Amino acid sequence: MTYDIKAGLADINSFDVVGISMITDHTKATEDINHLWERFFQEKVGQRVRHKANDTIYAVYSDYEGDHEKPYRLTIGYRVERGAMPDSFFCVTIKDQSYAVMSATGDQPTALIDTWTAIWSSDLERSYKTDFELYGPRFFEDGVHEILVHVGV
Repeated sequence: MTYDIKAGLADINSFDVVGISMITDHTKATEDINHLWERFFQEKVGQRVRHKANDTIYAVYSDYEGDHEKPYRLTIGYRVERGAMPDSFFCVTIKDQSYAVMSATGDQPTALIDTWTAIWSSDLERSYKTDFELYGPRFFEDGVHEILVHVGV
């Protein structure tokens, strides 16, 4: 099956994501992010989040204390129905704004790291409200492994 590379600008209405969360910064992000993903799968978050819209996984970057080199929050979880109670999980709202959308496709996490490196070195005027990665069905397909990176602008 052939896939088109997805990239462009998208206006996205706000929605909630429920999952596990932590605060990190660029000095320890690699270790912290790896640890949070390990927890996500070990704790079977996907089986415990109620009222999921679907099985798409979201990694949401929020609560920026400045730019990408300052502390921020990362939440890994699932889109839920508006107003759903998060139980013992953290709830973050994807902000209603325009997002630059880029496709990180191929060997992961290399393709994702390369995409973020390009974003950090670009002249993209980021809002630093919310950014997110979308791990949909194409992420789990052999040979595709697509992650859609959404950067608030």
